[in-house]
Amino acid sequence: MKMSKTIKKLNDRMELAIKKIATQASEEFAGFDSLEHTVQFDLFPGSLLVSCYFKSHDDLDKAMSSEKSYQKKLHNLLMKQGILLKEPKQNLKFYVKKADA
Repeated sequence: MKMSKTIKKLNDRMELAIKKIATQASEEFAGFDSLEHTVQFDLFPGSLLVSCYFKSHDDLDKAMSSEKSYQKKLHNLLMKQGILLKEPKQNLKFYVKKADA
């Protein structure tokens, strides 16, 4: 499906904020592995899920105290882009990277 111009602009603004979050996480956490996001634009912004992956459970445990602050960072970065999240704690979660099977 081809994105409309409006959805494309929205996606570009959203990805800009997500890249900033990824950069901050990689600088702050030694065990940070990657960041992925999913979104359904017909249910946006509630459908946005940003997943921050860590290399091990120990790395995740060390980072968990910062999960709430990263939810706020995402909320603030998106707000600057004109995107308002209703429940930021539902939009960003920390996980352990699963080993490829």
